[in-house]
Amino acid sequence: VGDEKDKDEADTVGATTLRVEHIEIKNNNIEFDFLGKDSVRWKKSLAIENNKQDYYFSEKLIEEIDYIVAGTVEFIYDLTGKKVYFMEMNTRLQVEHPVSEMVFGVDLVRQQFEVAQGNNISNLDFKLNGHAIELRVIAEKVELDEKGELLFVPDPGHVTEVYFPEKSNVRVIQTITSGSVVSPFYDSLVAQIICWGRSRSDAITRLVDYLKRVRIHGVSTNLALNRAILQDASFKKGSFSTGFLADFFKRIDSQKLLSESLNDSGYLNKSVDKKSIKLEGSDELKVLSPQMGGFYRAPSQDDEPFVSEGQIIDVNQTLCLIESMKVFTELTLADYKSTDGNTLFPDDVKYKVTKVIAEDKNNVNQGDLLFVMLHVVT
Repeated sequence: VGDEKDKDEADTVGATTLRVEHIEIKNNNIEFDFLGKDSVRWKKSLAIENNKQDYYFSEKLIEEIDYIVAGTVEFIYDLTGKKVYFMEMNTRLQVEHPVSEMVFGVDLVRQQFEVAQGNNISNLDFKLNGHAIELRVIAEKVELDEKGELLFVPDPGHVTEVYFPEKSNVRVIQTITSGSVVSPFYDSLVAQIICWGRSRSDAITRLVDYLKRVRIHGVSTNLALNRAILQDASFKKGSFSTGFLADFFKRIDSQKLLSESLNDSGYLNKSVDKKSIKLEGSDELKVLSPQMGGFYRAPSQDDEPFVSEGQIIDVNQTLCLIESMKVFTELTLADYKSTDGNTLFPDDVKYKVTKVIAEDKNNVNQGDLLFVMLHVVT
């Protein structure tokens, strides 16, 4: 990414054979992106003294293997020892490539085809303009554990409404529309949003404003988290590292984030209380699936079920595993809380498992009946 001040800071480096798409530093990770067998450009506005040498190593590597078309050479930078180590090379366009397309005005996918056909792109007309930021929207819900710490859990399910405003400075790559199903079998990514601005500060302001108007109902997403990060003072200053999120979670209002996340998903006004889990015409209580996914009664096929009919349990007893997006989540009665954070199954009593409804190793939808419990007087 680049600001307007970077426009005159790109110099041609010698007679070379490749072109830099962008140079990106992620904490202590340095990336050099190349495209085509033509001239190389080097962007100087990075505070890493060794990047000319790293660039040289990247060039020698791709020349040695006679590599053509798009690729990214990645290095790890030791901040203490001020040394750079080769990590890997990705032989493809990066998922962040729309950022480069926004600031250079070049269709990199089209140029990749041009190079693959043997065409020369040395005369490609491009100019660095402004700054772009990309973020990912994923289907995850915010929860608080017993210590009040934030948890992020996959939330596949049925999408009831999707709205991305059309803006000339915003590009949206989406996998969902109104009526879609976010599958429990694949990645939780549902959209990429790339926003252009005149500068980094302008791009942040525009992106926050845009996110406030995005609507995704039916599943939970990280829209609220993205907004909070973009408005964080440290993020705005550009002061972040691999420890950013851990520090960020310590200084934010977790309950506010939970509330905003529920509101974004359309769940906030849906009543979830003790009355809603009562089985009609009975003193028994319903245990409903909190998410779409695979239902497993035991850790493996050789193990006994976590619970069986007739068993007396407390609220911390594992009931089952729910598998969504390759993440297994243990389910207990203590996990069930109302939208205001109150527990639905008090921990000062025990419960009898009267019925196991869901079938082992089958898929369940959010809201499906898994178990039936009865409060036991002890």
